[in-house]
Amino acid sequence: MELKEGMICKHFKGETLVEKNIYQILAVNVSYMGENSIDLSNIVIYKSLFQDGKVFAREYDDLVCELTDEQKEMYHQIQRVEPLSDDELLQINDEEFKDKKLAYIEEKYGTKKTV
Repeated sequence: MELKEGMICKHFKGETLVEKNIYQILAVNVSYMGENSIDLSNIVIYKSLFQDGKVFAREYDDLVCELTDEQKEMYHQIQRVEPLSDDELLQINDEEFKDKKLAYIEEKYGTKKTV
């Protein structure tokens, strides 16, 4: 699997799509423009689609690493982050799903967001 800018992905933790964190890839192979030379070619910038202000940076290899056999069985994913299927993309745009997702986030984190 190759992560690409704009891709919508799910994190492995969570039994259902409502429980999984859902991210949009903002940038892959980031360029650093400061005075010091820093190699960020392996860094991915991504944001949460359902939590305002949650933007992250992580090494590419960490995001696409293969899960343990136990994690694969428990979470039904092979890699830490995987692209959403076409059906899942349709699902996350459904109003009923959005309501459930936002209620889950509010219950878990105590935060609200309107989609």
